[in-house]
Amino acid sequence: MHSANSDSNSAQPSLLHLNGYSVPYQVEGEKAAVATDAVLLAAATDLSAGTSWAGAGYAVVPSLPPPLRELLQAGLAELLRTALRTAGCPVASGYDITHYHHAVDDQPDLHLAVIAQTKAYALAQLPVPAAALEQLVSQACGRPVRAYNPNVKEAVFHLRVVRPHCPDENPLHRDAWLPRYRDAINIYLPVAGSTAHSSLALVPGSHHWPESAVERTAAGAIYHGVPYTVPGVLRPGPALQLVRPNPAPDEVLVFSPYLLHGASANLNQDATRVSLEMRFWPA
Repeated sequence: MHSANSDSNSAQPSLLHLNGYSVPYQVEGEKAAVATDAVLLAAATDLSAGTSWAGAGYAVVPSLPPPLRELLQAGLAELLRTALRTAGCPVASGYDITHYHHAVDDQPDLHLAVIAQTKAYALAQLPVPAAALEQLVSQACGRPVRAYNPNVKEAVFHLRVVRPHCPDENPLHRDAWLPRYRDAINIYLPVAGSTAHSSLALVPGSHHWPESAVERTAAGAIYHGVPYTVPGVLRPGPALQLVRPNPAPDEVLVFSPYLLHGASANLNQDATRVSLEMRFWPA
């Protein structure tokens, strides 16, 4: 938690502009002391450089071939079911994971017990060979990449679970504010419940913005009362127009971790959004 002093920021709820909608946005935390004109990406390995999408910082590309894609999505769904069972919620085989929010209902401890399992998996638990996704992302970037983080010497993937109308998503942020995620490229792959009302949101072109363009917390932000490890943007202004690229089930969103992204409120009426999130570094 943040300490209360003259540099702390207890933000009043504001509105964030998201694909034509205005959604509540509240971030608290210690304000970063210095906002410089430095562009983080300028001193980094830019895996979007030289691509047709270098200016926007993201692209929606075809996913894996159907047999592999279906195996991946089915296997990831089963990982979430297994996490539910391990947490004490005995869902049946084939349980529709878009109903996840009904399974955990109003039991915050149950939800947290599930998320503790899904926030990082060893790459060996990926239902398809990691090389298949490495090839896909290498093609998008025009250079070889691998799903291995040399900054912390680990190879993992993440399942993001965002219930409808719950603050389960990260605050608006750059992954690159955490040094361990620099020099990478990210993917967002829909697993279930990913729609134009729930999929990942980002600010196109913001990977080239200087640090002075936004005000952020110095360390992990508290977003709608929930603590996160990543810093968060404070008081986003009208200029921060987020879009949802909204990849289809047979597509993947590839994007720079230097882009402002997050605050991807799930506005689905009755469907949890589940997605695969992975990062790749130069091979």
